[in-house]
Amino acid sequence: MRGHLGDVTPHNIKQLKRLNQVIFPVSYNDKFYKDVLEVGELAKLGTKMLNHVLNICEKDGTFDNIYLHVQISNESAIDFYQKFGFEIIETKKNYYKRIEPADAHVLQKSLRSPCAPPSGELQKSE
Repeated sequence: MRGHLGDVTPHNIKQLKRLNQVIFPVSYNDKFYKDVLEVGELAKLGTKMLNHVLNICEKDGTFDNIYLHVQISNESAIDFYQKFGFEIIETKKNYYKRIEPADAHVLQKSLRSPCAPPSGELQKSE
């Protein structure tokens, strides 16, 4: 099942702000929402919000990975997150209690590059 949230307008911006407060662990200032109204495209909002969270985590420098859950039937969300480098690493059965399907994929994005082996372990090919 797919739904459409509609355009962001001055009449519903407060609902969007409340929705973001519930879903995302990051607070956005009023300028952020003003910018959303100026852009007027809800599709760009998710990208902007995710980029904001990723930038905070990368600047902080203490996060190795970011994890999130996506309902297994939400293909558009899975595609969206995969474009940002998230990978499905696990599927949790009966994760959701009030929606069907109840299973969720766990997606992970690594923020650190794999470390190179210690010096002396690299072999030069000839």
